[in-house]
Amino acid sequence: MKKLIALFLLGIVIAASGCIGNGVGLTKEKVLTALGNIETARYDQNFSMSMYFTDPSTNRTVNMTMSGRAVGAFNKSAGIEAGNISLKMHTMGMNINVNWPYFINGTSAYFKVDGKWYNVPRNDDLYRQAKGSLNVNYIENLLRSKNVTIKKLADGYAFRVNVTFWEFINATNQTGYLNETWGSASDRINVTTNSGWVEVHLRKDGTPTFIEVYMDLTMTLGFSPGETVVAHLTIHQSTALTDVNGEVNIKSPKEIKSAGNFEDIFW
Repeated sequence: MKKLIALFLLGIVIAASGCIGNGVGLTKEKVLTALGNIETARYDQNFSMSMYFTDPSTNRTVNMTMSGRAVGAFNKSAGIEAGNISLKMHTMGMNINVNWPYFINGTSAYFKVDGKWYNVPRNDDLYRQAKGSLNVNYIENLLRSKNVTIKKLADGYAFRVNVTFWEFINATNQTGYLNETWGSASDRINVTTNSGWVEVHLRKDGTPTFIEVYMDLTMTLGFSPGETVVAHLTIHQSTALTDVNGEVNIKSPKEIKSAGNFEDIFW
């Protein structure tokens, strides 16, 4: 179950980059300054993923779907974040439902499962995903590496940029993690981006208020000669930011002092 959850979470973590058009009243420098000045915020993130492939040995189509929501807050200076994540997954006749509070500090990540807190080890896939649960730094990478035109809206500004899977992975600094996850099979995996984009809405001072990511991918996996699996994935994620640099009171749960090992959940 843990690896399945990690697979879905990996599919959700995807992003992009840019230069800003002239004459819109908002400059690239203002956006970069606003991004660097974000210290606290609340977020509401919704995400979904669907994948299907044909098993070459049985010629059977396998479908996987997932949807979820993460609501929380972070304090960058203090290095802490807390919230609640809910997931619904369906694959091969199985339904998996998760509803976990979480707490993250500078060195550890914790999930509360069935009323008990568990510490996620640093070498665990879920630890890496949790530590990057709300990564807005990729917007800065987007602004630096791709051409972007900012459009004026009634209540602020917005831009959309087309991105490929690898552009997103590079912008979110996940190339090393992905290669490690795929291991020796990485040279037998090919990802084609059929469609991919990132849209960002900004306040007049350049602060992001809404981020949306969409990707339609085809992944070809060559396990052995004559055994190739072609998987089709659709990923959609949106994040609304509120109370940016407002008062965010995050308390460390007392119970984490006696948190168990997250691995124990699966035994």
